[in-house]
Amino acid sequence: YYPMKYIFKEYKGNYDKYEYPYLIYAKAEKSDNVDKIYQKGFLPTRIDKNHYYLSRNIRINLSDFSLTSENKRILRKTQDLILENKELKNFPFEYKVAKLATDYFKKKFKKKIISTQSLKRLFSGDFFTNVLVYKLENEEIGYCITMETKETIHYAYPFYKSSLISTNIGMGMMTKAIEYAKENNKKHIYLGTVYTLSSLYKTQFKSMEWFDGIDWNKDLEKLKDKIRQENK
Repeated sequence: YYPMKYIFKEYKGNYDKYEYPYLIYAKAEKSDNVDKIYQKGFLPTRIDKNHYYLSRNIRINLSDFSLTSENKRILRKTQDLILENKELKNFPFEYKVAKLATDYFKKKFKKKIISTQSLKRLFSGDFFTNVLVYKLENEEIGYCITMETKETIHYAYPFYKSSLISTNIGMGMMTKAIEYAKENNKKHIYLGTVYTLSSLYKTQFKSMEWFDGIDWNKDLEKLKDKIRQENK
């Protein structure tokens, strides 16, 4: 037996291929606890069931969470937005949902992010468990596919009417999801990866923590400096 030292080093990843700077993956077994997988910095891919990747991602520690003045402003702006939580196994994946997602991703990112077939797989319930349905005046205008356990919600794939992209709806959806998680006694809500300047909007909540490759870090300025250096 030869003892080894393990060195973890970041490099610029290829996000479209799920190649993130740490390049460490995990394959969950039946006996593995999903909450513990998240706690170790892993997020699920849509490539293969029970396939997780280590990444710099953000979560909110809900035991210490409270709304900031900016959070409250967003909620006032989106006070008519209604959230409903549904299990994916009971949610019919219809054309209107696929069309809404396609239009959103095309306008938001100027390129094809996910195919209709991949989206259908996400809604199958094989990878994720629930979908948050958002309504305005009784019309379904947005969705977010989530992973939900007794302790955790992973706010994974949000999308909404493309005509609302320049409004406060996106932040309203996320803020309401955090409130929902808090009200339903979850310990954490995970908000996805943070590698770009445009992803820093996820940091505007109290009790934010980011995974630094080894542990959960609360130093927001360190995170911002790291992202600025990477995106020069």
